[in-house]
Amino acid sequence: MKAERIFCACAPGLEPVLAAELARLGLAARATPGGAEAEGDDAAARACLASRVADAVLLRLWEGGADELGRARRAVARRAGPLPLVTRADGGRATLSVDAAGAPLFRRGWRARIGAAPLRESLAAALVLARGWDGASPFLDPMCGSGTIAIEAALVAARRAPGLGRTFALESLPGHDPARLERLRARLAAEARPVAVPIHASDRNGGALRLARKNAEAAGIAGAITFARADAAQVVPPPGPGLCAVNPPYGVRLDEDAAAAWRALAALFPRLAGWDVTVLGPDRGYERLLPAEPVSAVPVLNGGLRCRLLVYRP
Repeated sequence: MKAERIFCACAPGLEPVLAAELARLGLAARATPGGAEAEGDDAAARACLASRVADAVLLRLWEGGADELGRARRAVARRAGPLPLVTRADGGRATLSVDAAGAPLFRRGWRARIGAAPLRESLAAALVLARGWDGASPFLDPMCGSGTIAIEAALVAARRAPGLGRTFALESLPGHDPARLERLRARLAAEARPVAVPIHASDRNGGALRLARKNAEAAGIAGAITFARADAAQVVPPPGPGLCAVNPPYGVRLDEDAAAAWRALAALFPRLAGWDVTVLGPDRGYERLLPAEPVSAVPVLNGGLRCRLLVYRP
């Protein structure tokens, strides 16, 4: 076994969602500001291959007192090989780590084009996972845009680890065991299954739907998603209950077009009785247009914009 300690970074506000996900991956994890610390066998590779919420994975190579940092760096540098060391000192303690992924994990590689208001795949995954949805019940995104949330939901339902087709910086570490990594890839790949629940995605914009279908095809999951052109106010959810996850449009200011979209979502709420609903909204009061109070409202950052992950149970 190869026990490792890691720190996984995520968007501020998503730390508990990330820690819960890492625990489901078999790691001992706890939320900490900016992400989650975790420990377990092949923790770095496991997180790089299978975490949907993490944006980066730092593999801890050394921890100790800040006054010991100078003496530790030469030996640790040998363990890091060609990878640059990441140093962190806090309260008299220090860590030396390497970026195990090498490139941001939210870049899944299937986006045909970045839209005008891109939503990181990792944040989309958090909207899907925040209520523990595991692909065993129906899913709906009534304002799907370029399809990011619905695609992440379909991949969750298919149990397809997001990093299976990628290479990672950890593969250049001295002593890396390629055969061990491939065995882990194979075990994760073997968990894949056909999607057995309805995954519905709709939008009123035909151009957005065309892009969503193109992205779903690039992700290899188009056959699992039912796309339709419809206004959210008219959408009929699949037989539920299930999960509705949505990122309604919002501008820099509270404008009438965005307000109309939120009113359309409000019109859908009565048809979502018994469902879990997760909504990414700006910290500017649009949620007052919805006909229910959120069960929880967690502050998060979306591309530097202050937002909240709102959870409802209509």
